[in-house]
Amino acid sequence: MFEKIIAFFMAIINFLMGLFGLGGAGGQEYNCQTFLDMSYGTHERQVVDLCVPNGASGELGLVLFIHGGAWIGGDKQSYESGMNYGASNLGIATASVNYRYISDDVDLLDVLDDIDAALAKIKAKGAEAGVNINKVLLTGDSAGGHLSLLYAYARKNTAPIAPVAVISNSGPTDLYDDNFYHNNALGDEAAICDLMSKACGQRFSYANKESAKDALYSVSPIAYVNADCVPTVINHGNADTIVPFSNARTLDALLAQYGVEHVLNVYEGADHDLGKDEAAKDKADELLFGYIDRFLK
Repeated sequence: MFEKIIAFFMAIINFLMGLFGLGGAGGQEYNCQTFLDMSYGTHERQVVDLCVPNGASGELGLVLFIHGGAWIGGDKQSYESGMNYGASNLGIATASVNYRYISDDVDLLDVLDDIDAALAKIKAKGAEAGVNINKVLLTGDSAGGHLSLLYAYARKNTAPIAPVAVISNSGPTDLYDDNFYHNNALGDEAAICDLMSKACGQRFSYANKESAKDALYSVSPIAYVNADCVPTVINHGNADTIVPFSNARTLDALLAQYGVEHVLNVYEGADHDLGKDEAAKDKADELLFGYIDRFLK
């Protein structure tokens, strides 16, 4: 079952990479220093890549890419050309992180610890390269969008590099949302409950889902929304059959309730891959580059 989930998500992630201009580099040379596969822990998945603009000095903002894959697949390499482009052309640092896949022994709060450690490693390597990486915009697709939101909200005041904005593409926001568990393209209720049990660290079936409510909320971005949350972009298709659009609406409503600067950018008729809504795609690009200019420079 999990093999099918991984294959499905990899197809979607590859589509999203092209959608946001993060496709293959084609042998292009870039104007940046690249530090690959830096270890930030003892597990083989605890590695991170970093790009720093050539000649950079002083304070420097960072875009951190977090890959998707249902938290059980995917790899940082999918963002390689986006990293190189950002560091070479936008005057910012960029990084892409691998993290431990969720399992019976690793839940999503453990993955947040991985991101903590990765950011500490990035800050230390930046200092070695002569820059002070002091603020980060987190972004990712699907599970990576979820982790970007969760980390930016839950770890905002303790992160080694301060989160200043977050952009989620098709990312889950409420793992308790009942719409997740019915008519999901990933599988039936049992399969979704198995995945979510690993995500929250508490085993449950659909029949006793209520018992895991607190655990599921503990790894849901909506549980950490308050007036101090960072500016947020939510890119989501309103026909998503993987992460229900109700997730995006719930986060949108909560951010509005607390007066948090945010945009819900709706891809009309789009599934989890965000489809072919060119107007929404252009708006997503505008928001991404606008956030980089406003919050990282």
